[in-house]
Amino acid sequence: MTAVLEPARAMFLGLIVERIMALEVYRKLVRHGKNPQDEVAKIADIAHKISGVGATLGFFRTGQLAAALDHTITENLEKCADPEYFRLIVDPMLEALLVEMESLLDT
Repeated sequence: MTAVLEPARAMFLGLIVERIMALEVYRKLVRHGKNPQDEVAKIADIAHKISGVGATLGFFRTGQLAAALDHTITENLEKCADPEYFRLIVDPMLEALLVEMESLLDT
């Protein structure tokens, strides 16, 4: 990792808790049927931001998981808002990303 990227890396890590909390809130709202399509789109937006910089900053697995989640949602937004589809397809991907993000808190 080059020294030039260290400030960006520190900022990325500094936003992890905030992003985890936001993803958990949107997940809960989807599960309870509160504007599920809007909430799923918000999950995709956060995943997109994470995937866009994660790998560049050396968080390869985080970036890959986020990119897969973003792709799944953006390609199937209507399906992803369906509670059963969300539970079976999106939620496990989201959980894997959250676990990976939580592991970054130890770095």
